[in-house]
Amino acid sequence: MKEILAPCGGAESLAAALNSGADAVYVGMKQFSARKNAENFSDEELKNAVSECHKRGVRLYAAINTLVYDSELEALAECIKTAVKCGVDGLILQDLGAAFLSEKLCPKLPRHASTQMTLNSVCSVKAAEQLGYSRVVIGRELSASEIEEISRETDSELEAFVHGALCVCVSGQCYMSSVFGGRSGNRGLCAQPCRLDFTSNGRHSVISLKDSSLIERLNDPAFSKISSLKIEGRMKRPEYVACATDACRKALSGEPYDKERLVGIFSRGGLTDSYYNGTMRDMQGIRGKDDVENSAKALSGIKELYRSEYPRIKADISVEIAENKPIAAVAKCSFGEVRVISDILPEKASAKPLDEASVIERMSKLGNTQFFSGNITAAVGEGLYVAAAQLNSLRRELCEKLEETVLEKCTPKFEITPFELPKMITAIKNERVEFRAEIATKNQLEQALQLDFGLIYAPMGLLGENTPQKEKIAVIPPLILSDCEKETERRLLKLKELGFIKGMAHTLGHAMLLKKCGFEILGGYRMNILNSLSAAVCKDFGFSDITLSFEGTASAIAQIASPIPKGILAYGRLPLMLTRRCPIADGAPCGKNTPFGEGEGCGGCINDRHGNALPVLCGGNCTELLNPDILIMSDKQAVLRQFDFAVLKFTTESELKPVIEMYKNGIKPDGKLTRGLYFRGAE
Repeated sequence: MKEILAPCGGAESLAAALNSGADAVYVGMKQFSARKNAENFSDEELKNAVSECHKRGVRLYAAINTLVYDSELEALAECIKTAVKCGVDGLILQDLGAAFLSEKLCPKLPRHASTQMTLNSVCSVKAAEQLGYSRVVIGRELSASEIEEISRETDSELEAFVHGALCVCVSGQCYMSSVFGGRSGNRGLCAQPCRLDFTSNGRHSVISLKDSSLIERLNDPAFSKISSLKIEGRMKRPEYVACATDACRKALSGEPYDKERLVGIFSRGGLTDSYYNGTMRDMQGIRGKDDVENSAKALSGIKELYRSEYPRIKADISVEIAENKPIAAVAKCSFGEVRVISDILPEKASAKPLDEASVIERMSKLGNTQFFSGNITAAVGEGLYVAAAQLNSLRRELCEKLEETVLEKCTPKFEITPFELPKMITAIKNERVEFRAEIATKNQLEQALQLDFGLIYAPMGLLGENTPQKEKIAVIPPLILSDCEKETERRLLKLKELGFIKGMAHTLGHAMLLKKCGFEILGGYRMNILNSLSAAVCKDFGFSDITLSFEGTASAIAQIASPIPKGILAYGRLPLMLTRRCPIADGAPCGKNTPFGEGEGCGGCINDRHGNALPVLCGGNCTELLNPDILIMSDKQAVLRQFDFAVLKFTTESELKPVIEMYKNGIKPDGKLTRGLYFRGAE
């Protein structure tokens, strides 16, 4: 049976979800929640929320799904312990180190791989399986055929988003909020800059998308093996939660639901299913005046959806009423059985005696409880009488005891085991730092091979039999694998035969595929590694080194106790977003190069409201938006020497030599530049 998973930003949304028929809910705690601006739950509130869910047979998952610094690991450990003590059914996790810590502290607690881990292909899901996740939340940007392929080719329990807001960026690969305003989406404080008015060729708001809704499609073959149907919206109001939950429940049962109300309660110019159907058209949307007015109208009457308890558990009840004996009753449900021997003694009837039908009628009235009537039976002796109030009291006692049984049965009892956190280290100072190049074009590759780079990261489409110095090159697979994984594997195996031995993994999917094809795995900055435990997980998975996340301050990431060589992204236009749409083409990527790296990219740009141009690199299956300003750290040699290597990322540059010379000689260039987040950090 599929699980309808509802979002709960606070206590009122929890009531809305429960009373609308949700099978499970997910909530954030006061720390480490990817929705820090939601109301979220204190420790005591979480404990109460778990109880309210479990006595109804509903599961509760805690989202501890942000990236974590080493300095926060102790607080994270306490957060995980609190969740365990409160009885949560599982944790939703993004950070590899957080998942590792969770496994050490409570090995039996289910861990769900957050969609923020960029899980959009078969190999990415298999990587999560290998790391011990019990469930994988796949990307919102997948098509029906891609969802079916993942379902067919993996054994994981899968969770898919079926309604709610769409990030234009592939989950886990958005850095716009942190780079522009120091508020990281990966840390739970996304400022949603994508909703601002970016323009292209006279079109406005080109990276703001409508909300997605696949509720009409829940009985499609694509969802046949999806275990959990997830509604987005921990920042939304309770009426939204109730409306979406109710629609999902009815759609699964083949019942009609109020589509107009679903659109009205919240939308950005309507709803879309264009990722799912593969067209990627008619997806742009902003929240306008009409949407706000429609929401106000839609709110009317919605509270009726969740005013009363949702009956979700069938209860079979049998009652025995015999002369000179206390009334005995048994209630059974799928979670257990309870027996009540009442202190009520039936009386001799002075008028009309009690009959079985009237007892059954009385015991069937389970309204405003989580139970509904199943098989209700009664055995009543002749000529006896019991007051209706006494039967009502008996029924209430049965329901209360049955509720206690459900609560007991549904509350997991996980044990916490001791675990010693790694010690913080003092950043080392290397005599020199190795410079590596990440290139994007054939011209850049030719130049890089002639310069003093220790290693060159190159898109696989630029590489072949005639490529020299193969041992000096690390192959970069396509950044998104969902629609090209099998072809990528074929081409990687061919490159391996030709003598290429290293590959750069920007995602877990990359790492799994490179491992499968026999490549040495070098970790990219898109792996979002910000703490020592995450680095250790990478080593255990098979990584030879790791480039740390550029969202961390230089001082913080320098202190990461990595068991493998660690690097820093030291030059280039920082990636702001990786998307499956081209904002210039207003649909699928414009195809001016392929997913394998051939070509020079579309070379276009979009403009922000201040007139700044954001370069757009458009591939066959993805588009990358770049920062207008270039990150330059050439004059920060003391910082760079705290790392084993520094990556210089080339995208739009035509000449590489001036850049490497600048870094080798510690020269600060003239003109506009950025230091990224290395000194100001991101919340």
